[in-house]
Amino acid sequence: MKIFSTLLAVAGAFAPVAQSQTQAQEQASIVITGTLLPRTLGSEIAATSVLTRGELERSGARDLIAALNLLGTALVEQQGGPGTAAVVRLRGADSRDTLVLIDGVPLTDVTSGLASLSQLSTDAIERIEVVRGNLSALYGANASGGVIQIFTRRGSATPQAQVAVGFGTQGTRSASASLAGGTQSLHGRITLGAERSSGFSAANPALAPTANPDDDGHRRRHGALALDFKPGQGQQLGLDVRVSSGRVAYDDASSFAAPTDTHQSHILQRGVTLRGNHALGERWSLAWHVADSDEVRSDDVVTGFGASSFGNTLHNRVVAVDARGAVLEGWTVSLGAERLAQSTDNTTYVRPDRDTDVLRLGLQHEANWGSLQAHLRRDKTSDFGSATSGLVGATWRFAPSFSAIASVANSFTPPTLDFLYFDCSPFGFACSNPNLRPEKSRNADLALQWTEGASLVRATAFAARYRDKIANDAAFIPRNLVRLKNSGLEVAARTQLGRWAIAGEATLQNMVDADTGARALRRPRQQAAVRTDYDGGAFGAGAALRLVGSRADFGNVTLASHALVDLNARWRLAPQWSVAASLGNLFDRAYQPTAGYNGAPRTVFVSLVWQAQP
Repeated sequence: MKIFSTLLAVAGAFAPVAQSQTQAQEQASIVITGTLLPRTLGSEIAATSVLTRGELERSGARDLIAALNLLGTALVEQQGGPGTAAVVRLRGADSRDTLVLIDGVPLTDVTSGLASLSQLSTDAIERIEVVRGNLSALYGANASGGVIQIFTRRGSATPQAQVAVGFGTQGTRSASASLAGGTQSLHGRITLGAERSSGFSAANPALAPTANPDDDGHRRRHGALALDFKPGQGQQLGLDVRVSSGRVAYDDASSFAAPTDTHQSHILQRGVTLRGNHALGERWSLAWHVADSDEVRSDDVVTGFGASSFGNTLHNRVVAVDARGAVLEGWTVSLGAERLAQSTDNTTYVRPDRDTDVLRLGLQHEANWGSLQAHLRRDKTSDFGSATSGLVGATWRFAPSFSAIASVANSFTPPTLDFLYFDCSPFGFACSNPNLRPEKSRNADLALQWTEGASLVRATAFAARYRDKIANDAAFIPRNLVRLKNSGLEVAARTQLGRWAIAGEATLQNMVDADTGARALRRPRQQAAVRTDYDGGAFGAGAALRLVGSRADFGNVTLASHALVDLNARWRLAPQWSVAASLGNLFDRAYQPTAGYNGAPRTVFVSLVWQAQP
């Protein structure tokens, strides 16, 4: 706690910071991920949900998983409490078809195709964008379901400071501090935080009698540094450094486990990014970034057969450059190149790495009647040769507040190293297949949207077809066996009525096997979320409702539908001091995110916050 008190003392000498924006202002002038040019939320072609810094703070969400649970268009599957393994599905796509980026840099694990989300705290997050639909033409593999873009908090010339401590049920306690400031040309922010909890039993002993029934706690520490330098007019440089370290106990709900088994996982994530943005005359600009990220995983397991340890170290190296400019009145073109090098240090892979070279072209037209957008991307991988992805979209504005939006796209996703090159030969059998083909998809969206001021309503009909999806055959060897199809409707709405802000999303879908018509596993046909918040100045309060429909899971298990209610409140005790409280799962509803695993029970968390004020 010494470092937090030091930061508090230093921050006390700073000048006051500006007052917080209203919720309507927070949603204005936001740069949308899935477009060529910066756009305000509501003018994008790809369906997008945004969680701002203010919304994250008011909701009480302390990590990325809790934040995504605020949305009715993202399905979170977590095997236990905070820190345990979690994946996200968008529009029924496989979890490895959701690309996760931090400030434009991928978190994707080349061995599994997944991103480790459970250790990402919201302390250093400025906003989260969830863009749904096939975006492979912009972002490449793993984006056929959508993209989750995380933007970290940045500093400004105006000094800012915040310190928070919190306590809650299950022995939860946390502390965080953020300090920012500088000059107009050079400014930055540093964020530090830590949390720990004794947790609850990840597996449900009544449903998984072989699992250990003890509580599964977690610890998490994180830090982030963001520096921005403006050496001249139209010139910007940035440096981002982040690190997080988490330990979590978890359960094995399989029939091979025993109640005395113990499992503990440690995940260390590190990332460094250097970026630049440069004006090239009045009509063109050049942007680039160089990024290096590592993830170190280790698991310690004790079973009746003894103690064992295993782990993996993953690397992502990115070099990217993009040029953007106006070529004709209303027309903008973007040209880009990128190299992504991914690898693992695990020696159980016959081939431990993959390199991808990318060329991309984008074209966008803006007019009074609407807009056009087209993207073409060529990926050349070291183990699969070349493939092309494309996206075409258009907006037709019938009236100032009413428009129709349509898009079509295709994608390809190379098999993961787990599917291709994992070496099981020492155990006397095969468990991978180097002859696999890339998975492919085709998607189409058609939306109607009404927007006026802070209000927006958007209904999107979507359809997707996937072929050459990978699944294990009877001998547990992965093969291109499955064709899937999905169709559905998304509805998103938000408005502000005086001091009340209301937002909601709902998804209706039908993801099935294209050959048999069987319902795909872990895909509910309905899910929805509604949240409302009242800002009374010195006092504020909010509520959130999340609904998830029934869904089939492995082992011929059907997970029952569930509805959860969360509450939050905050009081300003003095100009610089406030108290916030959150109550999760108000009615203590028992539910299963995946078969055999418990959802979080009722939780209470209270925090005391100091923040510089005018």
